[in-house]
Amino acid sequence: MMETRNRNIDGIKGCLVLLVVVGHVLQGRLDQSIGRYMIYGFHMPFFIALAGYLFPYSRSGGDSLSVFLGRYWVRLILPWVLAMVVYAAYLGAFGVKTPLWKGWIGYLSVPFYHLWFVPAYLFWSFLTWFMSVRGFSRLQVFLVGMVISLPFFYVKSVWMLELVGLMGQYSAGLLIHTLRPHYFLFFVLGLVLREEKLGTRSWIFWVSGSLLLGIYGGMFYFHAGITDGMRDGVWIFANVFLLIAIFRLMRADALPKSSVFEWIGQQSLGVYLWHVLPLLWLKDLIGTRDLMGFYGWVAVAELLFLGLMYGAWRYWRGLRFLMGSR
Repeated sequence: MMETRNRNIDGIKGCLVLLVVVGHVLQGRLDQSIGRYMIYGFHMPFFIALAGYLFPYSRSGGDSLSVFLGRYWVRLILPWVLAMVVYAAYLGAFGVKTPLWKGWIGYLSVPFYHLWFVPAYLFWSFLTWFMSVRGFSRLQVFLVGMVISLPFFYVKSVWMLELVGLMGQYSAGLLIHTLRPHYFLFFVLGLVLREEKLGTRSWIFWVSGSLLLGIYGGMFYFHAGITDGMRDGVWIFANVFLLIAIFRLMRADALPKSSVFEWIGQQSLGVYLWHVLPLLWLKDLIGTRDLMGFYGWVAVAELLFLGLMYGAWRYWRGLRFLMGSR
């Protein structure tokens, strides 16, 4: 029987979600850790572009809003809601510990740490669905996405205080830190890359993207006189060029295969939602004073988490309500 599933898609998702875990485990601010800085330099653009690539644009134009939302209730929204409640309970919303946010309004407008991704994904998907219903071509969606996204790079870097004054703290936080319209650029890029037919040779994108990513990395050490706009510009073009090159190989299913990474990719939502819980528990239990010891224990805990997840999928069908459908 001929294999129809593109294994490279699962493999890339697996690699990316593991980089998410590593990026969260590494301690220190982005400007203090070159490891975190470089991981954050490409992993979210790739993750978001892959989500856009997989968006069912060709068939979504005939969907009503209820049909569109119905696709996500069980496989995305319910697991996210359960994760929101569990993290809220652990962090103190129900009197277990001292709360770390100012009330539920603040928590819902700017969810804890990594939980912004699901509402952002739904926001990007809704915008894309709306344009598909209006009959936009993929290229038109990409152009509109650029018009929406690019100004928000300026807003988040330069005009954030004015936006808070205009919209209020919660609304501005919801827009910039949760819905993240500046990332919509990569979602619509993934959408058009599904049918990309540029005549430019791939090696040009490989070389250009790698050089720009190297320049971006150099900015970690040599940042005098570098503005946020300059950094964002280098970052955007580096990711766009590398995405074109890598997605060409992915479309052809020509990248190396790994059943381990592919399995993790199939569980990417569950890993994304729940991997922070062992990290929080270990921080409370042993602290981070002995950083190497902390990393060792976190590695053990995350491997146990993946092992439990693997076993649970084999014996408990209800796990999809916690982890999302595969």
